[in-house]
Amino acid sequence: ARLSTFCLPQERRLPSGERFNYIDIGSIDNSRNLICSNEIYTVNAPSRASRCVHAGSIVFSMVRPYLRNIAQVPVSMKDSVASTGFYVATKACNELDECFLFHLLLSDFAVNSINLHMKGDNSPSVRKEDMDALLLPIPPLDEQRRIVKRVKEVFNLLD
Repeated sequence: ARLSTFCLPQERRLPSGERFNYIDIGSIDNSRNLICSNEIYTVNAPSRASRCVHAGSIVFSMVRPYLRNIAQVPVSMKDSVASTGFYVATKACNELDECFLFHLLLSDFAVNSINLHMKGDNSPSVRKEDMDALLLPIPPLDEQRRIVKRVKEVFNLLD
């Protein structure tokens, strides 16, 4: 299925309040695929701070996707605002396991597929439309959960 068929459309959210948590591409620890907290004053918000995220959403950097600046938004960061440099994949249906989608988007299959669409020399990037059109293998939900369970078991052995 295409990524856009099982994910919500990209939503806009502008920062509010005195301070907000901003997820920029530099906020991603790509060795552990985690988001590092980056609270900034709203008056200092860059214009690109306008992408809505939800708990469980996967942020996928469209700039230099080969660097795998990809992470899943934890519940503690559900009200954050992300950079427009991210494609935010938020599941739109109950037939998709968020953890499965996260591991799938981290896979060589997905990253290499999207890298084929990179354009530009200084900051090679892909477009939102390229991400929307990304064709991914989506097994039945029970199989997704079995895969996620096994991936976690293997990662625990590596730790």
